[in-house]
Amino acid sequence: MKTILMFVLIIGNLMAISTKDAAWLLNAQTDLNKAFEKAKNEKKKIVLLVVVKDDCHWCEMMVHETLKDPDIQARLKDMVTVVVDINEKLPKAFKTTLTPAMYFIDVRSKKSVLENVGYIKKGGFLIDIVSASEMVEQ
Repeated sequence: MKTILMFVLIIGNLMAISTKDAAWLLNAQTDLNKAFEKAKNEKKKIVLLVVVKDDCHWCEMMVHETLKDPDIQARLKDMVTVVVDINEKLPKAFKTTLTPAMYFIDVRSKKSVLENVGYIKKGGFLIDIVSASEMVEQ
């Protein structure tokens, strides 16, 4: 029985993540407009838009290895995170054909101040968070 349970857990971890699962794991919004509302209500200056695709290995890596990291999570408390599927209706400026894609969006202008496509390790993403925050402060 223990062997079967371990097998199920291992196989489950190897399967790529869905958009809903990513949003749940990150305690993120799933609607960009609601994320902007939440940011305004909480007086946060940045919305982090994460565009993923179901069954995308690199999206899963981005969520589990980078975005879920405790140091990253601590920095993201100053922002509102929203996770959406690549097929979601989004403003033209945030449409992409590649995943994962991350957009740091200034809440006031609703324009991206920093964008990245592809898996980014923790150190690089921490730099992105700091850079985006500095760009919005200017």
